[in-house]
Amino acid sequence: MDKKILTKNKQPVKIISHQDIYLLSDTFEQLISWNEPLNLLENYFSDKDRPVNKQKLAKQYYAYSKLFNVFYTDFKHLLETMDKQISELRSKEKL
Repeated sequence: MDKKILTKNKQPVKIISHQDIYLLSDTFEQLISWNEPLNLLENYFSDKDRPVNKQKLAKQYYAYSKLFNVFYTDFKHLLETMDKQISELRSKEKL
């Protein structure tokens, strides 16, 4: 007698391990870790102080552009990782 576990919509439940959930959660935490650096960038780019201090702007621009570049590279990588993890979860064997 092979009894299957079904959802409310009569669909089979997929086998998802704790490790699968942990990996997805870890990737999500990595994305969340960008919150504080992104607040710095947001403050820099939304600065409405007038007149503009061009020397200060030039000094900060290099650092903030590097920060953004690191963020963009990591964010793109994390999105690809998360997409792969979700695709793997979707293709998991059903009970």
